[in-house]
Amino acid sequence: MYYQIREGFPKIDFKYLDPGILTLGVILLEELEACYNQFGFSDSTLMECRYNTQHIQGNFDSYHDYVFGIIFGLNKQHILKVQDKIAVYIKKNLLLIVIIEDTNNSFINKTKELMKRIKIENITLERLTFGFLERLISDEYLLLEQIETEISNHEDRINDRDLDKNFNSQITEIRKNLLLLDNYYQQLMDVGEELQENGADIFTEDNLNFFRVFTDRVFRLSNNTRMLQDYCVHVREAYHARLEYDLNKIMKLFTVVTTIFLPLTLIVGWYGMNFTAMPELTWKFGYLFVIVLSIIVAIICILFFRKKHFL
Repeated sequence: MYYQIREGFPKIDFKYLDPGILTLGVILLEELEACYNQFGFSDSTLMECRYNTQHIQGNFDSYHDYVFGIIFGLNKQHILKVQDKIAVYIKKNLLLIVIIEDTNNSFINKTKELMKRIKIENITLERLTFGFLERLISDEYLLLEQIETEISNHEDRINDRDLDKNFNSQITEIRKNLLLLDNYYQQLMDVGEELQENGADIFTEDNLNFFRVFTDRVFRLSNNTRMLQDYCVHVREAYHARLEYDLNKIMKLFTVVTTIFLPLTLIVGWYGMNFTAMPELTWKFGYLFVIVLSIIVAIICILFFRKKHFL
Protein backbone atom coordinates (compact mmCIF):
# COMPACT_ATOMS: atom_id res chain seq x y z
CA MET A 1 0.00 0.00 0.00
CA TYR A 2 1.15 3.56 -0.77
CA TYR A 3 0.41 6.59 1.41
CA GLN A 4 0.71 10.18 0.24
CA ILE A 5 2.33 12.25 2.98
CA ARG A 6 -0.34 14.90 3.32
CA GLU A 7 -3.34 15.49 5.52
CA GLY A 8 -5.12 12.19 6.25
CA PHE A 9 -2.41 10.05 4.62
CA PRO A 10 -4.63 8.98 1.72
CA LYS A 11 -3.95 5.52 0.32
CA ILE A 12 -3.33 5.35 -3.41
CA ASP A 13 -2.75 2.64 -5.95
CA PHE A 14 0.62 2.18 -7.62
CA LYS A 15 -0.60 3.41 -11.00
CA TYR A 16 -1.71 6.74 -9.46
CA LEU A 17 1.62 7.58 -7.85
CA ASP A 18 2.62 11.22 -8.30
CA PRO A 19 6.42 11.73 -8.38
CA GLY A 20 5.89 15.28 -7.17
CA ILE A 21 4.23 14.24 -3.89
CA LEU A 22 6.17 12.67 -1.02
CA THR A 23 4.98 9.08 -0.69
CA LEU A 24 5.53 6.23 1.76
CA GLY A 25 5.13 2.74 0.34
CA VAL A 26 4.82 -0.48 2.34
CA ILE A 27 4.54 -3.50 0.06
CA LEU A 28 5.31 -7.21 -0.01
CA LEU A 29 8.05 -8.86 -2.05
CA GLU A 30 5.46 -10.23 -4.47
CA GLU A 31 4.23 -6.70 -5.17
CA LEU A 32 7.78 -5.50 -5.76
CA GLU A 33 8.32 -8.22 -8.35
CA ALA A 34 5.37 -6.83 -10.30
CA CYS A 35 6.42 -3.17 -10.27
CA TYR A 36 10.20 -2.86 -9.81
CA ASN A 37 10.73 -2.24 -13.55
CA GLN A 38 8.30 0.69 -13.54
CA PHE A 39 10.25 2.25 -10.68
CA GLY A 40 13.51 1.75 -12.57
CA PHE A 41 15.03 -0.53 -9.95
CA SER A 42 17.85 -2.87 -10.93
CA ASP A 43 17.30 -6.63 -11.31
CA SER A 44 20.19 -7.18 -8.89
CA THR A 45 18.26 -5.48 -6.10
CA LEU A 46 15.35 -7.85 -6.62
CA MET A 47 17.73 -10.83 -6.53
CA GLU A 48 19.17 -9.52 -3.27
CA CYS A 49 15.66 -9.34 -1.81
CA ARG A 50 15.06 -12.95 -2.79
CA TYR A 51 18.36 -14.17 -1.35
CA ASN A 52 17.73 -16.13 1.83
CA THR A 53 20.20 -15.79 4.69
CA GLN A 54 20.15 -15.97 8.49
CA HIS A 55 23.18 -13.73 8.94
CA ILE A 56 23.08 -10.01 9.60
CA GLN A 57 24.85 -8.55 6.60
CA GLY A 58 22.52 -5.81 5.43
CA ASN A 59 23.95 -2.72 3.79
CA PHE A 60 22.88 0.22 1.64
CA ASP A 61 24.19 1.09 -1.82
CA SER A 62 23.66 4.13 -4.02
CA TYR A 63 22.45 3.63 -7.59
CA HIS A 64 21.82 6.17 -10.36
CA ASP A 65 18.81 7.90 -8.85
CA TYR A 66 17.93 5.86 -5.78
CA VAL A 67 19.37 4.16 -2.70
CA PHE A 68 18.72 0.50 -1.98
CA GLY A 69 19.52 -1.67 1.01
CA ILE A 70 18.53 -4.63 3.15
CA ILE A 71 17.86 -4.33 6.87
CA PHE A 72 17.64 -7.36 9.15
CA GLY A 73 15.67 -7.40 12.38
CA LEU A 74 16.10 -9.47 15.52
CA ASN A 75 13.74 -11.36 17.76
CA LYS A 76 14.12 -9.31 20.95
CA GLN A 77 12.90 -12.20 23.13
CA HIS A 78 15.37 -14.63 21.54
CA ILE A 79 18.13 -12.42 20.19
CA LEU A 80 20.20 -15.30 18.84
CA LYS A 81 17.62 -15.71 16.08
CA VAL A 82 17.51 -13.43 13.03
CA GLN A 83 13.79 -12.86 12.68
CA ASP A 84 12.85 -10.16 10.17
CA LYS A 85 14.09 -8.79 6.87
CA ILE A 86 13.06 -5.79 4.80
CA ALA A 87 14.33 -4.00 1.73
CA VAL A 88 14.34 -0.21 1.52
CA TYR A 89 14.27 1.86 -1.66
CA ILE A 90 14.68 5.64 -1.45
CA LYS A 91 14.02 7.86 -4.47
CA LYS A 92 13.04 11.47 -4.89
CA ASN A 93 9.79 11.85 -2.92
CA LEU A 94 9.54 8.10 -2.28
CA LEU A 95 10.40 5.90 0.69
CA LEU A 96 9.51 2.33 -0.27
CA ILE A 97 9.64 -0.41 2.37
CA VAL A 98 9.44 -3.97 1.08
CA ILE A 99 8.40 -6.52 3.70
CA ILE A 100 10.33 -9.71 2.95
CA GLU A 101 9.91 -11.40 6.32
CA ASP A 102 8.07 -9.96 9.30
CA THR A 103 7.06 -12.79 11.62
CA ASN A 104 5.48 -10.66 14.35
CA ASN A 105 4.54 -7.56 12.31
CA SER A 106 7.27 -5.57 14.03
CA PHE A 107 8.20 -3.62 10.89
CA ILE A 108 4.53 -3.00 10.07
CA ASN A 109 3.96 -1.70 13.60
CA LYS A 110 7.01 0.56 13.40
CA THR A 111 5.70 2.00 10.13
CA LYS A 112 2.34 2.72 11.79
CA GLU A 113 4.17 4.41 14.68
CA LEU A 114 6.07 6.50 12.15
CA MET A 115 2.87 7.71 10.49
CA LYS A 116 1.43 8.73 13.88
CA ARG A 117 4.50 10.86 14.60
CA ILE A 118 4.75 12.60 11.22
CA LYS A 119 4.13 16.35 11.20
CA ILE A 120 2.80 17.18 7.76
CA GLU A 121 3.77 20.87 7.81
CA ASN A 122 7.55 20.29 7.83
CA ILE A 123 7.97 16.77 6.46
CA THR A 124 10.72 16.03 3.94
CA LEU A 125 12.15 12.85 2.44
CA GLU A 126 15.08 13.11 4.85
CA ARG A 127 12.81 13.55 7.87
CA LEU A 128 10.62 10.67 6.74
CA THR A 129 13.60 8.35 6.27
CA PHE A 130 15.13 9.44 9.57
CA GLY A 131 11.82 8.88 11.35
CA PHE A 132 11.60 5.31 10.05
CA LEU A 133 15.21 4.49 10.96
CA GLU A 134 14.76 6.06 14.38
CA ARG A 135 11.78 3.75 14.98
CA LEU A 136 14.11 0.78 14.44
CA ILE A 137 16.16 1.72 17.52
CA SER A 138 13.42 3.24 19.67
CA ASP A 139 13.35 0.30 22.11
CA GLU A 140 17.06 -0.52 22.11
CA TYR A 141 18.04 1.46 25.21
CA LEU A 142 15.40 -0.38 27.22
CA LEU A 143 16.65 -3.71 25.83
CA LEU A 144 20.25 -2.93 26.80
CA GLU A 145 19.09 -1.83 30.25
CA GLN A 146 17.33 -5.19 30.70
CA ILE A 147 20.47 -7.06 29.64
CA GLU A 148 22.58 -4.99 32.04
CA THR A 149 20.17 -5.84 34.87
CA GLU A 150 20.41 -9.53 33.96
CA ILE A 151 24.22 -9.42 34.06
CA SER A 152 24.12 -7.53 37.36
CA ASN A 153 21.83 -10.20 38.84
CA HIS A 154 24.35 -12.85 37.83
CA GLU A 155 27.08 -10.85 39.54
CA ASP A 156 24.98 -10.67 42.72
CA ARG A 157 24.55 -14.44 42.58
CA ILE A 158 28.33 -14.80 42.62
CA ASN A 159 28.60 -12.62 45.72
CA ASP A 160 25.74 -14.52 47.37
CA ARG A 161 27.27 -17.89 46.36
CA ASP A 162 23.99 -18.71 44.63
CA LEU A 163 25.61 -20.59 41.76
CA ASP A 164 24.49 -23.55 39.68
CA LYS A 165 25.99 -25.66 36.93
CA ASN A 166 24.25 -23.58 34.22
CA PHE A 167 25.77 -20.28 35.33
CA ASN A 168 28.62 -20.29 32.82
CA SER A 169 26.35 -21.22 29.89
CA GLN A 170 23.92 -18.45 30.87
CA ILE A 171 26.67 -15.83 30.82
CA THR A 172 27.96 -17.20 27.51
CA GLU A 173 24.49 -16.92 25.97
CA ILE A 174 24.20 -13.29 27.10
CA ARG A 175 27.57 -12.52 25.55
CA LYS A 176 26.53 -14.14 22.26
CA ASN A 177 23.35 -12.05 22.29
CA LEU A 178 25.43 -8.92 22.77
CA LEU A 179 27.72 -9.87 19.89
CA LEU A 180 24.71 -10.28 17.59
CA LEU A 181 23.23 -7.01 18.83
CA ASP A 182 26.50 -5.25 18.07
CA ASN A 183 26.42 -6.69 14.54
CA TYR A 184 22.86 -5.37 14.23
CA TYR A 185 23.99 -1.89 15.27
CA GLN A 186 26.99 -2.02 12.93
CA GLN A 187 24.54 -2.74 10.12
CA LEU A 188 22.51 0.35 11.02
CA MET A 189 25.66 2.47 11.30
CA ASP A 190 26.57 1.46 7.74
CA VAL A 191 23.08 2.51 6.66
CA GLY A 192 23.44 5.93 8.28
CA GLU A 193 26.89 6.51 6.82
CA GLU A 194 25.77 5.55 3.30
CA LEU A 195 22.81 7.93 3.51
CA GLN A 196 25.11 10.72 4.71
CA GLU A 197 27.27 10.30 1.61
CA ASN A 198 24.21 11.01 -0.57
CA GLY A 199 25.74 9.14 -3.49
CA ALA A 200 22.51 9.18 -5.49
CA ASP A 201 22.08 12.94 -4.91
CA ILE A 202 18.48 12.58 -3.75
CA PHE A 203 18.81 14.44 -0.44
CA THR A 204 19.34 18.14 0.18
CA GLU A 205 22.66 18.98 1.79
CA ASP A 206 21.08 20.89 4.68
CA ASN A 207 19.04 17.85 5.76
CA LEU A 208 21.89 15.32 5.84
CA ASN A 209 22.30 16.17 9.51
CA PHE A 210 19.35 13.86 10.27
CA PHE A 211 21.43 10.88 9.18
CA ARG A 212 24.41 12.07 11.23
CA VAL A 213 22.15 12.19 14.29
CA PHE A 214 20.91 8.67 13.57
CA THR A 215 24.46 7.34 13.06
CA ASP A 216 25.60 8.93 16.33
CA ARG A 217 22.73 7.32 18.23
CA VAL A 218 23.50 3.90 16.81
CA PHE A 219 27.19 4.45 17.59
CA ARG A 220 26.31 5.07 21.25
CA LEU A 221 24.19 1.91 21.28
CA SER A 222 27.12 -0.03 19.85
CA ASN A 223 29.44 1.41 22.50
CA ASN A 224 26.99 0.49 25.26
CA THR A 225 26.78 -3.03 23.85
CA ARG A 226 30.55 -3.41 23.89
CA MET A 227 30.68 -2.13 27.46
CA LEU A 228 28.16 -4.82 28.40
CA GLN A 229 30.32 -7.40 26.62
CA ASP A 230 33.24 -6.33 28.82
CA TYR A 231 30.94 -6.50 31.84
CA CYS A 232 30.04 -10.07 30.85
CA VAL A 233 33.72 -11.00 30.64
CA HIS A 234 34.29 -9.46 34.08
CA VAL A 235 31.38 -11.44 35.60
CA ARG A 236 32.56 -14.67 34.01
CA GLU A 237 36.09 -14.09 35.34
CA ALA A 238 34.61 -13.37 38.78
CA TYR A 239 32.66 -16.63 38.54
CA HIS A 240 35.79 -18.63 37.73
CA ALA A 241 37.70 -16.80 40.48
CA ARG A 242 34.97 -17.75 42.96
CA LEU A 243 35.16 -21.39 41.87
CA GLU A 244 38.94 -21.38 42.22
CA TYR A 245 38.69 -19.70 45.63
CA ASP A 246 36.20 -22.28 46.89
CA LEU A 247 38.32 -25.11 45.50
CA ASN A 248 41.43 -23.67 47.15
CA LYS A 249 39.57 -23.47 50.47
CA ILE A 250 38.63 -27.15 50.18
CA MET A 251 42.19 -28.14 49.27
CA LYS A 252 43.50 -26.02 52.13
CA LEU A 253 41.16 -27.78 54.56
CA PHE A 254 42.26 -31.19 53.30
CA THR A 255 45.91 -30.16 53.64
CA VAL A 256 45.39 -28.96 57.23
CA VAL A 257 43.51 -32.14 58.20
CA THR A 258 46.23 -34.28 56.63
CA THR A 259 48.93 -32.30 58.44
CA ILE A 260 47.12 -32.66 61.78
CA PHE A 261 46.85 -36.42 61.44
CA LEU A 262 50.39 -36.88 60.16
CA PRO A 263 52.02 -36.89 63.67
CA LEU A 264 49.16 -39.05 64.92
CA THR A 265 49.92 -41.51 62.15
CA LEU A 266 53.56 -41.45 63.23
CA ILE A 267 52.59 -42.19 66.85
CA VAL A 268 50.29 -45.03 65.83
CA GLY A 269 52.94 -46.45 63.54
CA TRP A 270 55.61 -46.10 66.20
CA TYR A 271 53.70 -48.02 68.83
CA GLY A 272 52.29 -50.39 66.27
CA MET A 273 55.71 -51.96 65.72
CA ASN A 274 55.23 -53.95 68.98
CA PHE A 275 58.90 -54.22 69.91
CA THR A 276 59.24 -56.23 73.17
CA ALA A 277 61.58 -53.62 74.63
CA MET A 278 58.91 -50.90 74.60
CA PRO A 279 58.12 -50.21 78.25
CA GLU A 280 54.76 -48.64 77.31
CA LEU A 281 53.49 -52.01 76.08
CA THR A 282 53.67 -53.54 79.54
CA TRP A 283 52.74 -50.36 81.42
CA LYS A 284 49.18 -50.52 82.69
CA PHE A 285 48.60 -46.89 81.64
CA GLY A 286 50.30 -47.32 78.24
CA TYR A 287 47.05 -47.39 76.24
CA LEU A 288 45.70 -44.31 78.04
CA PHE A 289 49.06 -42.57 77.57
CA VAL A 290 48.93 -43.00 73.78
CA ILE A 291 45.35 -41.68 73.67
CA VAL A 292 46.23 -38.59 75.75
CA LEU A 293 49.41 -38.01 73.71
CA SER A 294 47.44 -38.17 70.45
CA ILE A 295 44.82 -35.72 71.76
CA ILE A 296 47.51 -33.29 72.97
CA VAL A 297 49.34 -33.44 69.63
CA ALA A 298 46.06 -32.88 67.73
CA ILE A 299 45.17 -29.88 69.96
CA ILE A 300 48.64 -28.37 69.52
CA CYS A 301 48.38 -28.74 65.72
CA ILE A 302 44.90 -27.21 65.66
CA LEU A 303 45.99 -24.25 67.82
CA PHE A 304 49.03 -23.74 65.59
CA PHE A 305 46.97 -23.68 62.40
CA ARG A 306 44.38 -21.38 63.94
CA LYS A 307 47.16 -18.98 64.96
CA LYS A 308 48.45 -19.03 61.38
CA HIS A 309 44.85 -18.45 60.13
CA PHE A 310 44.80 -21.75 58.25
CA LEU A 311 41.58 -22.72 60.06
